[in-house]
Amino acid sequence: MLQNISLTFGSRDVLKHLITANPDRQLVLLGSSTGDDEGLQLLDVSGQPSLFTTHLDYQVNLHQGSTAWHGFFNFSYFRFDAETASVFDAKMNRLAANPLPQGMQALYVLTKVNDPGNYILLTIWDEGQAYSLWRHSAAFAPLGIYATSANHFHSSGYQRIALKAKS
Repeated sequence: MLQNISLTFGSRDVLKHLITANPDRQLVLLGSSTGDDEGLQLLDVSGQPSLFTTHLDYQVNLHQGSTAWHGFFNFSYFRFDAETASVFDAKMNRLAANPLPQGMQALYVLTKVNDPGNYILLTIWDEGQAYSLWRHSAAFAPLGIYATSANHFHSSGYQRIALKAKS
């Protein structure tokens, strides 16, 4: 089982260099569905120590579903105190104990190394529309109470993108 995930952001050229220089790593390049070079993110899902200097290193606390890294990726970021984190963890364990929602391939609950109150709920979907339907459904309600500014909540979506030579 995957124990840790590291991530970084950068330009296509910088991220392409990291990918080419580390063929032994499982690196996943993510970007917007529009295909532009803005907001590119690179995940290291090899489970090895981080290559990156960003210190965006996360421990995998919970995983349910596929280990494939394809589709629509949603990152929901939270900041919790210890009591709220404990309740959130219990809700995530209940969610993972049941079949995943329609269209969800995988669910990962991550906490930042050396800052366990800093959470990411990473969900991977067949497509962005499946995520949107779930996000606006009654099934999301138990998690919706955490999607507030009090928990420093923000969310971002990405698609896996292939490296192409620039023309």
